[in-house]
Amino acid sequence: MQRREFLTALGAASVAPAQSARLGTLFVGAWQKKIVVIDEATRKVSGEIELKLDVPRSLMFTEDRKKIIVHSMKDCGFEIVDVATRKLERSFSLDSGGKKYRAGGFAISPDDKKLYTNVYAVERKIDRFEVGKPQWAVIDLAGEKFEKFVDLPKELQQMRGGGRGGGMRVSPDGKYLYQFRENVNIYSTEDFKEIDKIELSKPLFPGVERVMIGPGDDPHEPRGKVLGFFNSTDPVVHKTTFGFAEFDLVKRTFDFTPVGPSTTGTMGLRLTPDRKTGHTVAFNGMGANRRCEFWTFDIPSRKITRMQEFDGRSRFEFNLSSDGKTIYIYGAGNTVEMYDSATLKIVRALDVNTDMTSNMLVLPG
Repeated sequence: MQRREFLTALGAASVAPAQSARLGTLFVGAWQKKIVVIDEATRKVSGEIELKLDVPRSLMFTEDRKKIIVHSMKDCGFEIVDVATRKLERSFSLDSGGKKYRAGGFAISPDDKKLYTNVYAVERKIDRFEVGKPQWAVIDLAGEKFEKFVDLPKELQQMRGGGRGGGMRVSPDGKYLYQFRENVNIYSTEDFKEIDKIELSKPLFPGVERVMIGPGDDPHEPRGKVLGFFNSTDPVVHKTTFGFAEFDLVKRTFDFTPVGPSTTGTMGLRLTPDRKTGHTVAFNGMGANRRCEFWTFDIPSRKITRMQEFDGRSRFEFNLSSDGKTIYIYGAGNTVEMYDSATLKIVRALDVNTDMTSNMLVLPG
């Protein structure tokens, strides 16, 4: 039996879970310029939100979770969707004339008025395309415009990826912008002056290579704190280690907890509502020999409690249901595969009848 036939049969045979007030709604971008809406209680597509500009590249909630900000694939476009009515409110593009902007990585201000990002401009000339330097940019969401540009420091421009992207967070008081890359750089949101730097390769935990954090849309992540993973290589014997990294965005403090031998990579941490259990997808190896595993963590003790290999796609995304009982594997295709987070066995495959193009947002009930 082919994989798609198996998943279709499995989905048809499965039974929807009992109704629960804790179950919520899923939003994921798709081709045909739309957002697919999935009801967690029935495990069915409950609607679609038509967009105006282009195919959605990424989705993010505002801090109050009343709006969804959509970043389009084409041009530097943004669309604002009202969560309650599931209607598109407005759309705007920040490109101007022959100058187009490419943005990577976003962090929203606590008052939902500004987006912080890294951008670079590509301008079409008569005989060439001219690529500008990487810059910090502040986007005024109400005014639908760039509010400010600041050149990135030279050391960031020379890093892997040209200084663009990387996980970013804004502190709850709106004063500090954190960028998680080879080091953790902390900037003032007022003028982008560097306030502090956590040099990961130095003590307290030597050999840390890079902190890997999720996109910031976990509804159960503690406010003002970031939980992520890190890999490190001992500078003396070159032993590789995987572990937890926790950052307090208000106090500007951090803590590293080694867990075990390092892995090739992970897909970020997702927490259950009580924040006692966490889930991720880990990879070992590359290409056709890559091994995909679910890892379950006891958060208070920072220990792995279960590991289970599963049949991963060549490219996919990962998320956790609002009640923490279902793991979602989706993207780069038309199916959302649902795994029981306790047994780590597949229980359902939902065909959404379109290829998905963005991350998935989880809105608790």
